[in-house]
Amino acid sequence: MRAFALAIPAETFDAAFADGVERNFTQPIAASQTVLCAQLLERPLWGTPEWLESLATTWLDCQQQGAPRTLPTTACACLIEAVHAALHAAGPAPGRAECDILVATAKLAQAVQATLARASLDCLDLRVAAGEGVDPVTGLPTRTRFLHAIERLMSPPLQQPLGLLLLHVAWGPSAPEQLSAQRDRLRRALSDAMGRVLRPGDVLYSIADQEWALIMPELRSVGQVQLAARRLIEICERSPEHGVPQLRGSIHAGTACAPDDGVSAHDLEHAARAALHRAIRADVPVVCFHADMIARMEHEIDIEREIARTITHPPFQLWLQPQIRLGSGRCAGAEALLRWQRDDGEWVPPPQIIETASRLGLMPGLSRWLLGQTARMIGELGAEGVEVPISLNLVAQDLHDEDLPELVAQALSTWKVPPSRLVLEVTESALIGDRDRAGRVIQGLRALGCGVSLDDFGTGFSSFAYMRDLPVSELKIDQLFVRDMLRSGRDHAIVTTVQALAHGFGMRVVAEGVEDQSTADELQRIGCDLAQGFLYARAMPQRDFVPWVKARNAD
Repeated sequence: MRAFALAIPAETFDAAFADGVERNFTQPIAASQTVLCAQLLERPLWGTPEWLESLATTWLDCQQQGAPRTLPTTACACLIEAVHAALHAAGPAPGRAECDILVATAKLAQAVQATLARASLDCLDLRVAAGEGVDPVTGLPTRTRFLHAIERLMSPPLQQPLGLLLLHVAWGPSAPEQLSAQRDRLRRALSDAMGRVLRPGDVLYSIADQEWALIMPELRSVGQVQLAARRLIEICERSPEHGVPQLRGSIHAGTACAPDDGVSAHDLEHAARAALHRAIRADVPVVCFHADMIARMEHEIDIEREIARTITHPPFQLWLQPQIRLGSGRCAGAEALLRWQRDDGEWVPPPQIIETASRLGLMPGLSRWLLGQTARMIGELGAEGVEVPISLNLVAQDLHDEDLPELVAQALSTWKVPPSRLVLEVTESALIGDRDRAGRVIQGLRALGCGVSLDDFGTGFSSFAYMRDLPVSELKIDQLFVRDMLRSGRDHAIVTTVQALAHGFGMRVVAEGVEDQSTADELQRIGCDLAQGFLYARAMPQRDFVPWVKARNAD
């Protein structure tokens, strides 16, 4: 069969199969169903165990997405029709060899349908098991049994400490594009690997799609829980399934011990979850609970809720930090910086706002708000006679959105602002990931007439390549090098070399973190264009910026 299939021109066979799909499928087929059909056409693999297993995996995913039960039968009928059409394409009457090929195709189709039916029955058995408190994928007890167990263990006075460990796996960036059966296979492999290294008496539970709980009774020392957490993470990291690039992600654990960290099942889990929350936020493998974590976690969650609730009308402000032309001392621009003071008076750091919005998937909405507010601010400043460029920072998501130039154009048009008055700042970290797409977005912004600034220059490893390849108009030397340039010969050499190189590429150079006049004088001497820092002014609201600029630039 495989020899026959390879002898058929691919376009002929695929076209015949496509005709069959068009005739036999009454409704448009979904993406997962298209994947199943494409796998049926993998002629070099026909009949192999790997091929049948791949079809079964795809079929289970199709079922989860509501595919009709008749899909395997219809797809196999299209396969047989395609073989029949290919055999008769030349026109002569079929001979014995052709009949044998058709019979073999029918048997192949039967094998496919039997394999998919068996996969469906196995999945049904797992769902039945789930009703008995067993996770259908991992075979581990579920969250319901976990709660019953921990409540039972903590109901009498504890004679020895009881440990609780929560372990969370964050899927890799490509995991959403994978079939659910592939993710299930990873969960099963990790569960099996962890189960093989438990102490007698320890019980592992599957309490969520990406989360496990380990109850450790009769501890001799609370340190055993932390050691167990590190051991489980090590086992998971070494699992072959975890090495699949599309699925690989980070693993974190939080631990707590009763009675010190909680005297009830609810309090103990809350403590372990606070530790897990801190491990994920700090991106460290294991965190053990201590008393201030719950208040900190609840504070962060409160901020998340407030941002999510108000993202359509954010309570944020944009403040402006001036940029000074070193030759004349006049204000020649400003950077728009995000500020948020909550009702209780707390100032939330801008990186926390951005990180929270990104984690909650709210960054596109926040970016649109920032663009609109910056354009409005530029228009209002112009109306008051302050016509200086304003810079706005972009994040990685912005640079991967090829509609960004159009969104910028709309914002500028709404507020009747010339594109030359807007400078978009990009960092090297934002360029990492999809450099080609980011390059197209930057090209679009430059074609629009906006400036593009390469921010935090020198803090990464490939900045010089970005200078060469990307059409940026401005370079900002990071304050890491500027602040100590008079005391560090290396920092001074970096600043001097970078500004000379940038000028060679026709870029304007801005030095950040200028805090004293001696540094400003040296920057002017070596040829830097603009300076930004506390020597001149901190960021200020727009209402204060206007009189400040007019006083600074007064003749």
